[in-house]
Amino acid sequence: MTDTIAPLIVKWLTHDFASPIATVMTASELLSGEADAEINGLVQDAAKGLGARLRLVRAALAPGDAPVGGAALERLVREGVTGTPVTWNRPTGDLDGAQCAVIAGAAMLLADIRRGQPLTVNADGVHWPAPHPLPPTVAAALAGGGAVDGKSALAAMLAAAAARAGLELVVGDTGITWA
Repeated sequence: MTDTIAPLIVKWLTHDFASPIATVMTASELLSGEADAEINGLVQDAAKGLGARLRLVRAALAPGDAPVGGAALERLVREGVTGTPVTWNRPTGDLDGAQCAVIAGAAMLLADIRRGQPLTVNADGVHWPAPHPLPPTVAAALAGGGAVDGKSALAAMLAAAAARAGLELVVGDTGITWA
């Protein structure tokens, strides 16, 4: 499974990071040795956004073994899904890496599917406020099917993280729940 998912994850990552990297590159070219507060702000914002997204991707796809505090995970998710309002209703206790991967992965996946739409993260899942079905390829990958594109590859990685955490994913029209 890893042989087929790896190229799809790489495609997804390069697509995901293309915009902030392009902003940094364009802004740095515009500076051409001159100090400009507006352009410097664009460069800094893009670099911060890219760094936050990378930290969220790492938490979702390559979590560590050390416990992560609920407040740290909340900050990681909020900063990593820029442009998506997040309501955090989770307990603040520590979580292990596998649990963090499930929460981070679900938030990232749902934020990517419906960019800018609010998300609620609670103890049993990540949800949108209004029903919106998942793309069929994503739903199939979450149910154990194969990955065929970047988002379904992320969904397959999320399903694997849930299995490592001993959780069963349930897909609904308002998001992803686990038990």
